[in-house]
Amino acid sequence: MIILHMISGGESGGSKKHLLSLANEMKERKSKNIILCFIEGELYKEAKAMGLKTYLVKQEKRFDLSIVSKIKSICKSEGVDIINSHGGRANFICYFLKKFLKVKYVTTIHSDYESDYKGNTYKTLIYTNINKIALKSFNNYIAVSENFKKLLIKRGFRENRIFTVYNGIDTKETISTLDYNEIIDKYSLKIFKRYIVMVARLHPIKGHRDFLNACELIYEQIKDTGIILVGDGSLKEELVNLIQSYKIKNNIMFVGFKEPGDFFRLAEFTVLTSYSESFPLVILESGLYGKCVVASNVGGIPEIIKSMENGLLTIPGSINDIAEKLTLLLENSSFSKEFGDRLREDVLNKFSIKALADSYEEIWNNILMGE
Repeated sequence: MIILHMISGGESGGSKKHLLSLANEMKERKSKNIILCFIEGELYKEAKAMGLKTYLVKQEKRFDLSIVSKIKSICKSEGVDIINSHGGRANFICYFLKKFLKVKYVTTIHSDYESDYKGNTYKTLIYTNINKIALKSFNNYIAVSENFKKLLIKRGFRENRIFTVYNGIDTKETISTLDYNEIIDKYSLKIFKRYIVMVARLHPIKGHRDFLNACELIYEQIKDTGIILVGDGSLKEELVNLIQSYKIKNNIMFVGFKEPGDFFRLAEFTVLTSYSESFPLVILESGLYGKCVVASNVGGIPEIIKSMENGLLTIPGSINDIAEKLTLLLENSSFSKEFGDRLREDVLNKFSIKALADSYEEIWNNILMGE
């Protein structure tokens, strides 16, 4: 069975880790997995560095269809059985490729495509609507949470053609072993009694403003705590301006895009206050380090986090509720340890990369058999 994964190539978040982990695991199996990218970006470069078979078919512009014939030739020469699309750009190309190449097609839905460009009216009008049209042309879909499967059904997609695959991580991956002081020195961090970490791109959908506003609301409880924001994005300038009048201003550190392991190790607990999520890998990664997560009750998050068992769920957009949950952990550090240990057990037992690969293989076999 030969699978071609088609993806933009510039991804840096969860979809990148999802695909690279999957393809790397498949190297040891019978399924031959090939990656095809349109951009010489971060995902493409990492795939090459990992020794994964990867093609670069450069697209001059987002709607450049001249690459369709090149992709067709690659698929024929490699004997591809299934094209697994990832993301709107790849879905768009598959929409046209299907007219010329008769193989099986499936698309993995990594995020709520109706929220991908939230805050950008032009991209929402153009890219989101084009992706909707392209998605309707597929016969098979992979959702990364049960919540996403229900969302697709609600939007008119056929239930019997939607498969659920939970994200997984390599539980044997090398984790950071630096001690507290080494991490502080490495990133020139300010010294505090403890640290809260949020790993997310700086985008309105991630809810950074709500998190920071909640921190300001509980200044007395949090004034001895460092707040580390890991990630880049268009919202940075706005966030920097937002906190200028805050008492908590000097506690907040923007460290940019970094591999998050060191920060998970440093954190007392982590936060993800998003308005929309699929099945965020960052929660699994935090759990691998035994760190409790305060996260929004959206998307597939409640399929990982059980409130007051292995973390805390918050009401999306509720500054008061976020502040309440932060205060609970700040005033009861034993909860952070207890919840974090349980989350680690769940990650090791339920969300491994082996389970992810097993699920994909079963789905691909079903698609090939026409089930």
